[in-house]
Amino acid sequence: SKLPASRARSRPAAGACAAMVYGLMVHSVDSSQTLHFSFFYNPEGNDGRKKTRQQTIMRRILEEHLFQMHSGDQHSSVKSKASSSLDDADWLFRFASDSKSSTQPGPDYTEGILRLQASALFEYPKLVVWKQVDRVMYTLVCEPLDNPLLGSNFLTLFINELNDHFRKGSIVEEVAARPDEVLAILNFLLPGGQLMFTNFHLYKHLKAQITKVLSQKA
Repeated sequence: SKLPASRARSRPAAGACAAMVYGLMVHSVDSSQTLHFSFFYNPEGNDGRKKTRQQTIMRRILEEHLFQMHSGDQHSSVKSKASSSLDDADWLFRFASDSKSSTQPGPDYTEGILRLQASALFEYPKLVVWKQVDRVMYTLVCEPLDNPLLGSNFLTLFINELNDHFRKGSIVEEVAARPDEVLAILNFLLPGGQLMFTNFHLYKHLKAQITKVLSQKA
């Protein structure tokens, strides 16, 4: 029998390992009103309430970030233990040494996962994976059954690629001014909105492809 429209919409394409994520945002750590880049893979994410939805997501993440920043050493130790399952593989950082900044935890680094309940803005619940590096927020909005570890690993690779490609300027300014180049990076790291199992050899191959494509745009 034919699937209802709501179910058919979330069904993965043939050969795909999973349904596509909901969307990706790069935004300010200082304001829930300042968005530098966004791309939504779901029709709902691009409807007339897009701006309200973006601000709602940013506000929730900023609340979580501020809670981590101001909750003291006791919470920090608990967070470190609780987030150990999300630690990225060491090889993810092998290319980070030449970048302007690294996504490894440091004085100005926070990360987390939060759940958004179904509401007027979201027909279905969402899982949000985020990282804050050097006062820039990188947010991946996933579907409830998406693998948060894959989401976290994707963000690590994405942040490293942005830092590598835009090393000569401000990430915030470059991302906002050159969205086509950000989309080119996403085309390899998040093809069609699909989270991938990425090992060292695949990432090395993808990085070479990204460098080739972006050099043609320069």
